[in-house]
Amino acid sequence: MKVIEYKCSWCGSTRTRTITQGRPDPGTCPRRGKTLSGTTKPHVWVKSRILGK
Repeated sequence: MKVIEYKCSWCGSTRTRTITQGRPDPGTCPRRGKTLSGTTKPHVWVKSRILGK
């Protein structure tokens, strides 16, 4: 089973997910700023590496 490791390009947080699960939920990134309305911005997930066969 292939597993993909996703990494936030802003804060470096990592999440591992199988291919069938897709990308992780955005959540809130502590390193990104806030919008004009004061809400926090989400993580920006990029593929870090693919694990497994």
